[in-house]
Amino acid sequence: MGIEDIRIVLVRPQGQMNVGSVARAMKNVGLKELALVDPAGPSLHPDARVMAVHAHDVLKDALIFSRLADAIADCTWVIGTTRRRGKGREGVIDPRQMAAEIAEINQQNKVAVVFGPEDRGLTNRDLDLCRRLVTIPVHEEYGSLNLAQAVMIICYEIYLASRHKKGLSRTKKLAASEELEGMYRHMEETLLRIGFLEQNSPKRMMAVLRKIFSKAQLDSREVRVLRGICRQANWYAGLHTVE
Repeated sequence: MGIEDIRIVLVRPQGQMNVGSVARAMKNVGLKELALVDPAGPSLHPDARVMAVHAHDVLKDALIFSRLADAIADCTWVIGTTRRRGKGREGVIDPRQMAAEIAEINQQNKVAVVFGPEDRGLTNRDLDLCRRLVTIPVHEEYGSLNLAQAVMIICYEIYLASRHKKGLSRTKKLAASEELEGMYRHMEETLLRIGFLEQNSPKRMMAVLRKIFSKAQLDSREVRVLRGICRQANWYAGLHTVE
């Protein structure tokens, strides 16, 4: 796969002018695949067209989804953007590190980079769907970036890294997002039934497990093995198989 196969995902974008500016930023560096999740207006809104300038094709071909999970279902490496650091956000990388990873991973895998709404960013649930988190370092006095600015910085780093990726080792083809989410649902139900997870707050431990398995970079076969373990645990406990 090439740089043009990388998907830029905007979750609940509010400003049509920003959407148009994002399309222009993408086309500047050769990215073509834009996905909009629950957008405030149509991709070809007049304000978006004005700001896109000569990137109307990116807007016209934009994929529209109602849920983030659907927008990234076929992607095998999903990166979420965040401004926040701290507890639960360990291991956040910067755009240059992210781009170096993508340059290698993208050879065998479908990559998506996810951006949140202009006012709030991605929710914790959104970020749970991502394998990696990236933040753009900015001056502490004013850490807020316009959505299109953030996309331009990320896309530029991806473009630079893609020009120097020759000779990098090839990575394996990873499991798609929808496979991983199926595994996590199966695992959560199994661990609840055998008493490993707290009934009132299972998501807390599941967030830890998500981080562990994200680092493992599971492929489809490994996901099937883990789901097989869950089925066996269900059988041993005298439970019904989770599909």
